[in-house]
Amino acid sequence: MYKFIILLMVLIMSSCTSVNNSTPQVQHIVMCWLKPDASQAEFIQAVKDLKQIDEVQSVSVGTKLESVEPVADNSFDISFIITFKNNDDLKVYLDHPKHVEAVTSVLKPALAKVIVYDFQEQ
Repeated sequence: MYKFIILLMVLIMSSCTSVNNSTPQVQHIVMCWLKPDASQAEFIQAVKDLKQIDEVQSVSVGTKLESVEPVADNSFDISFIITFKNNDDLKVYLDHPKHVEAVTSVLKPALAKVIVYDFQEQ
């Protein structure tokens, strides 16, 4: 019985252990302030279309959520996060023709201000 309890405890403890062998991903966070005449719908669609670039793992885009936290910045209009496998993929994305076209034709003309944060997950 004692051996059974020890074995059961080992199995329970091992099932609680998380194993993550994946490489830390890179997050590209972009905070956007639009010009008054800019189309939010067109801007958001242009960001969503960036998912067509092979190096892009995921795209999340949306409008601000009014926060009650005193430290929250509610001044931006749209924010998006693009996830990459690694920093090399981010570099490829930045020079990719589809990204350059989106920035040139839709995103940059609509922007009054932009801030970008890039980080690697730990």
